[in-house]
Amino acid sequence: MSCILAIINVFLPSGLCERRICTLAGYMQMAAVFIMASGLLIYPFGLNNKIVSDFCGNSTNIYYAGNCKIGWGYMLAIVGVMLSVFLPFFAKYAPKEPTSPTPIPTIL
Repeated sequence: MSCILAIINVFLPSGLCERRICTLAGYMQMAAVFIMASGLLIYPFGLNNKIVSDFCGNSTNIYYAGNCKIGWGYMLAIVGVMLSVFLPFFAKYAPKEPTSPTPIPTIL
């Protein structure tokens, strides 16, 4: 959804609409970061499941995969969430401020 707003933003005139779209995109990115982070925190609780213990051995527990390896995908997802935390802050400062001409100083 954030990508669609970014594409629509190209065709709209600049001004307040640009700031509103960037603010909305920032909120959507913040929600996505929270959802991804909560998914990464909940994922290890599945290691305590009976189906996982059948495949990975009876020693599996929360935060311990037993004979199975989680791999780099989980670690890269954590790094991706850590980098995505900054995106809502970038969305706040992304729109350009309207430029006004500099006032000409008057000499008395």
